[in-house]
Amino acid sequence: MLSTKEELRNRKRQKFLKVCKTLRVCDSCIFKELVMMGDRSNDREMVESICGGCPNYKEMRIVGDDLWKTDTNIEAILQKRQDITTNEIVMLLKEGVPKKKIREALGMKSVIEFREFITLLSQIKIGECSDENIRRHN
Repeated sequence: MLSTKEELRNRKRQKFLKVCKTLRVCDSCIFKELVMMGDRSNDREMVESICGGCPNYKEMRIVGDDLWKTDTNIEAILQKRQDITTNEIVMLLKEGVPKKKIREALGMKSVIEFREFITLLSQIKIGECSDENIRRHN
């Protein structure tokens, strides 16, 4: 079953809370002045040499990479337009992409038609029905 909006918001909130927590630790770090001054913060090699061994930095990199990949992945999927697979639609919904944005990417003008499609998607098991079969039902 697809996640509720509240569950999606909570997942996003948890990611942002992780970022806030890691930044608070960095604010109290003795190396902050070396890393966060001017253009030096853009020098990844220098930052890695100072912060690379810090567990907090590693956690921040994991969360940052996750957020970066998610956004890039979502945009790439939406650009596929009508070639978006059903698995990708489910993933977009779970990631909290607005239904209107997905509907527009698919080229569906009718909100009702899109709702019926989403209902069908939630009622079937993705592994038992091919993308082509689902498209034929629309």
